[in-house]
Amino acid sequence: MFCQEGLALFRELGKQTGIAFSLEGLAGVAGAQKQSLRAARLFGAAEALREIINFPLAPSNRAYYERIVATPRAQLDAAAFAVAWAEGRVMTLEQAITLALADDPPAAAGDVP
Repeated sequence: MFCQEGLALFRELGKQTGIAFSLEGLAGVAGAQKQSLRAARLFGAAEALREIINFPLAPSNRAYYERIVATPRAQLDAAAFAVAWAEGRVMTLEQAITLALADDPPAAAGDVP
């Protein structure tokens, strides 16, 4: 998958802005694949990284971002989504990258079958 290859390359180059974009992209893919908890965690991790590196989401990207976040948000109840997002926010960068690069992560309770 190109998103995973891009993330691996950004990691190797130490490009944290690219890592943030890649985490969001892979979160969107996870949401589309009904891996809602994984998606919420990756979105949370990307948000935390953006804050750390002072790289806010561009206003021109806001509508698209809200659309891709809406998918896993709709698949989970509000509390489960908030918990998963918070879990992502406290992941180390390596933990988030490992989760994002996992080819076939185990199904998590709360993911849509």
